[in-house]
Amino acid sequence: MNQSDLVDLFLQRAAASGARAERVEGPSDLDTVILSALEEAGLIFCPGITEKEMAVSIPEHRRTKDYRMAAITIEEVLGGIAETGSLICSNAGGKALQANMLPEHHIAILAREKIFPTLESFFRSTTELPSHLSFITGPSRTSDIEKTLIIGVHGPQRVTILVW
Repeated sequence: MNQSDLVDLFLQRAAASGARAERVEGPSDLDTVILSALEEAGLIFCPGITEKEMAVSIPEHRRTKDYRMAAITIEEVLGGIAETGSLICSNAGGKALQANMLPEHHIAILAREKIFPTLESFFRSTTELPSHLSFITGPSRTSDIEKTLIIGVHGPQRVTILVW
């Protein structure tokens, strides 16, 4: 399977899990999505560690350096799994692992070359893993014994994935 097919499969599976998943071609497309996020209430956390995170322009009055105060996190993630539409998040490079789990809305920037066919292929691709990984497949959901579905209890209520 070529990389373009992996991206297509990833986008299909991520959307099937309840995430909003789309391709972006660069900073101008990214700004369009960020502008729609600015219509939401609350502070925005973006670590600004990677080149793609640095391309995110957020007005200073909306930005927070404390992910625990954020309603929205925008960050580049470590990778994606095409088979499941899952994001691979990590604490690599000084990132806070909880930053993608606490806010109501997680906006993930995913480099298309970091989409792997399967979880096994991701693990085979690296010899050095960060100390912590988390996998996010769509919005968090849980159900009680009465089968009442609740979104966002153990993670984000909404997940937006931008494949760049």
